[in-house]
Amino acid sequence: MKQTDPDYRTLFFRNLGVLTEAEQERIRTARVLIIGDTGSGETLCSALARCGFERIAIAGEDRYAPSDMNRQIGCFVDTIGRSKAEVMAETIRAVNPAAEVTVHPRLPTEGGLPEMVGGADIVIPAVDDLPYSILIFRTCRALGKPAVLCLPAGAMGWVSAFTPESVTIEQALGIPVLDYQGLQRVIHSKEFRCAQYHYITQGDWQVDWFFGYFSGKRPLALLCATEWMLVSLAALETMKIATGKWWPILAPRCWLLKHGRLKVSHFSWLMRLHRRIGWLVFGSPEGLRHHRLTHYLWKKIFGYLKSQQKNGLS
Repeated sequence: MKQTDPDYRTLFFRNLGVLTEAEQERIRTARVLIIGDTGSGETLCSALARCGFERIAIAGEDRYAPSDMNRQIGCFVDTIGRSKAEVMAETIRAVNPAAEVTVHPRLPTEGGLPEMVGGADIVIPAVDDLPYSILIFRTCRALGKPAVLCLPAGAMGWVSAFTPESVTIEQALGIPVLDYQGLQRVIHSKEFRCAQYHYITQGDWQVDWFFGYFSGKRPLALLCATEWMLVSLAALETMKIATGKWWPILAPRCWLLKHGRLKVSHFSWLMRLHRRIGWLVFGSPEGLRHHRLTHYLWKKIFGYLKSQQKNGLS
């Protein structure tokens, strides 16, 4: 730290109009771990740094690409091709030169998660791989660590906090307790992907884009305003946990954004039920063999959704 750099209190003095000095000190000393450098993960680094978090660890292995420009806070013409985690570390230190930033250039293996999570006070999974994210939440629960979910998708998304006292991520999302390979098998089945049609009905995706995404031909559709709004709420939930000033939004409650409207809600029981049925039906080769008629059902459903979009009704 340079002799001329401003001290911590000077940098974050205006937080004290809302927070007490003791609460700000809890923010300063809280150890935050962000696993993943997706748009929500790297943008959270910047938001948390400006909240006054001073001990931040980032695990990520991605580099900026031109397609990140529409929403990722560290993506500029001159950072394309650079490591997202390294750019975010520089950003955090540019906000607060005294910040203790740890960069892990690789995501931890399943066996390496306990060691990495064990060194944190608050964990934020920020990966695109849902089965891997579930492993992170499970590890946090096993070690008694709070975790914050930030899940943007198109024009919709959820933010919620998970603690040892809350429901589990599986209970909130209607996901069974399978191992990583089992989760991957089901999630990548064509039938289960079709069951995620709320991306269209609530996230305002175009039907053609939906099919392109789930066939691996198109990226996840995201808007800057959507992602940054949800990231801000995730930063707020992280502040709540660190300071104890306000009650966090604990699962099964959540911040829900859909159709451009934000509210405090609950994870949908209908979606949970639908997913549980989906896991039951599509979670095994036997289930798939005995439910070929669902292909006809999905064809009819998506045909209807596409006709609604063409008529401007969806």
